Amino acid sequence: MLSNTKTKLYLLKKKIKKIPKPFQNNFWETNIDNLYYGHYHILKQYTKTILPYKINGEVQHGWSYGHGIAANPFLHNKEEKLKRYYVINKYNKKKSIKYGYKNVVAIGAPFLYLPKNLYINNNYKPKTLILFPVHTSEHDGFHDTIDIHKRYIEDLKKILPLFKSITVSLGWREYENKTIVNLFKHQGISVVTMGYRDNNPNFLFNFIKCINKHEYVSSESFSSAIFYSLIMRKKVFIYGRSLLINAKNDPTLNEQYPYKFYSSLYPQLLWENYNDKSHYNIAEIELGLEFKRSPNELRKIFGWHLKNIFI
Repeated sequence: MLSNTKTKLYLLKKKIKKIPKPFQNNFWETNIDNLYYGHYHILKQYTKTILPYKINGEVQHGWSYGHGIAANPFLHNKEEKLKRYYVINKYNKKKSIKYGYKNVVAIGAPFLYLPKNLYINNNYKPKTLILFPVHTSEHDGFHDTIDIHKRYIEDLKKILPLFKSITVSLGWREYENKTIVNLFKHQGISVVTMGYRDNNPNFLFNFIKCINKHEYVSSESFSSAIFYSLIMRKKVFIYGRSLLINAKNDPTLNEQYPYKFYSSLYPQLLWENYNDKSHYNIAEIELGLEFKRSPNELRKIFGWHLKNIFI
């Protein structure tokens, strides 16, 4: 399991040392948001960029049903809303503009910039399923954590016999909770984690490696893992009561997380409608494939040119 020492370091944000002028403004990436899930490293590799340029804005962390910017728009001042933000899809862009952000560029999900040969394969064992229940982060957590995972497992019992093996991927906080891990293990479900999200360039590579071993992928909620798995041509379905909706006895939570909206939009992903096919076209929309840029285009909009270093 992940050590307590690493957890403390994570919670302390692993402060990055300041870099002397004239490099600190345009040289070396120090924005922790751009380092999440290895996005910065993926974009550098895609553009074949050797110099460690800093991205001239903030990249969206992952799929989001909202504006895609990692902040409360009502707490952002005018200056912050003038900064550049790179979002995933047309919905994120439309919503962020609605909240007053003036410099928003859609580039698709960083996941799309990974080499396709990493994840287009059929080397999986049939009737194997991996689960991605919604996880918490260093900023928030579930109420009644144990109870909501128990409810999720009760739902899973109805489909367990249909698969030869089942694995669950937990977020790092849940993975460190032995009680939660044992809840799954007692049902014969293997437990893994992709690790921390910050300063972890291997996160999405770990994800792909793990997904490639399975024929089916499921979650109780719509999430990045769902759409990443779909773009990998996996058979993906939504099953079980959402941990987010059940996390609190709060009727307004449905407005914050429109589970019903996406269930209506993509009914073919729901277990009761599932036809044993991969509906990867949905991921192409949600991950913003239409906005994916060429290496040259991406370098240009990021300002990754030698002449910009000393500006």
